[in-house]
Amino acid sequence: MKIVYDHEIFYQQIYGGISSYFTNLGLELLKQDININFVCPIHKNKNLGLLPKKNIIGKKLIYPSKLNKFINFINSYLSNQYYQKINPNIIHKTYFSDNKTNLKYKNVITFYDVTHELNKNSNKTNEKIMSMKMKNIKSVDHVICPSNKVKFDLMNYYNIKENKISVTYFSSDYKKISKTELSKKKKYINYLLYVGNRSGYKNFNSLVSAFVKSEKLKKDFKVLVFGGEKPSIYGKELVENAKLPADTFKFISGTNEDLKFLYKNVRALIYTSSYEGFGIPLVEAMRSGCPVITSNGGALKEVGGEGLSYFKPNNDSEIKEKIEEMVYSEENIKKAISYGLSRCDFFSWANCANKTLEVYKKIL
Repeated sequence: MKIVYDHEIFYQQIYGGISSYFTNLGLELLKQDININFVCPIHKNKNLGLLPKKNIIGKKLIYPSKLNKFINFINSYLSNQYYQKINPNIIHKTYFSDNKTNLKYKNVITFYDVTHELNKNSNKTNEKIMSMKMKNIKSVDHVICPSNKVKFDLMNYYNIKENKISVTYFSSDYKKISKTELSKKKKYINYLLYVGNRSGYKNFNSLVSAFVKSEKLKKDFKVLVFGGEKPSIYGKELVENAKLPADTFKFISGTNEDLKFLYKNVRALIYTSSYEGFGIPLVEAMRSGCPVITSNGGALKEVGGEGLSYFKPNNDSEIKEKIEEMVYSEENIKKAISYGLSRCDFFSWANCANKTLEVYKKIL
């Protein structure tokens, strides 16, 4: 069996959840001696560096995003040349695109979520993306989803038959925290953590509003906002307009190692997204011994199970209550950590790879 992963996500993304998913999937399949190649003639992705060089066809270059269209054109042309040489059994498409599906081979695509479909502010860009997604999923032999929620949404929005869809849960490359690390005194005990983008369905504004409503939280806690868009794009103005002290929300960025450190040292992760197809930060936090307070939107409760602390999306008062219930109770903190360390074992890249391999065998 020869499997090829295309260039689509890797020429667009330097780091990110999707490229991390595919590189971890590749690493697990290599352990089973599956013949795989990542055909990415020109890319800028750092996650690919985790794979053996012999399994990557392409070169990493630094280029601005404005050149993406041109780079994609080159990649598409060169990739087809490589496909002819490799003659794969299956091409696994890593992201949606306008490039034609190569029907000479079996094709699989991973469908991540329906965030564009749920966007109430319809515009030409959004409509174009949905049209592209429709074209892609209709042209492939099988679709993989990261949760049953996404599977249901895919059937509902695109009328895809159930036998064409398989669920393979994602995971995290974070190692489970050791007892020794867990016993260490946390360095940022008076900080909460927010991870990722903040605009649209990520619902960051509700966290700001929750803080406005709580005199206790404003006095005792600050929020580290890690990664995502630049503060100037979204977030900082919300805090300023809410008339919160300037240092209540600290916008920071850093490496994956920096994020691992924060998970292990803050009081709790607050995840406000109103919809997620999976929610890797939940698994990252649970593996790091970090209590999780999260929205129940999308697949988040499917991933978190019954033992996490959930709130309804956009309910500022409930967010405030759930945060206060957790951070001011040592008993609740201990229960959340213990549950998370147990629940995170449910997700592994090995299981993801095995389920994916079942899909490949099914369509051949």
